[in-house]
Amino acid sequence: MPPKSDRVSSTLRQEVASRANHRCEYCLSPDNFSPDSFTTDHIYPRFLGGKSTSDNLSWACFGCNGRKHIKTKGEDPQTHKAVSFFNPRTQNWLAQILHQSR
Repeated sequence: MPPKSDRVSSTLRQEVASRANHRCEYCLSPDNFSPDSFTTDHIYPRFLGGKSTSDNLSWACFGCNGRKHIKTKGEDPQTHKAVSFFNPRTQNWLAQILHQSR
């Protein structure tokens, strides 16, 4: 469990959920239809020095948060190069999907 000073407060958790319109910021699934609780995901993981601040937190479903875990990069299946994961604070979800479909 993280140190008490680094835990996400209930107020900040609600702020992150509201900002995301109560949808996972990675797959866009709504939290009210999920059998599992959603969580505040550290975009840049605490393990790597990421902070529990609004700009480093996203609202994530259990599946997306579990797959991402503490990783920040993955392998592009076409080029096999390392690429950064989607960042909901700096990238637009729709633009990212449209770009990938080209």
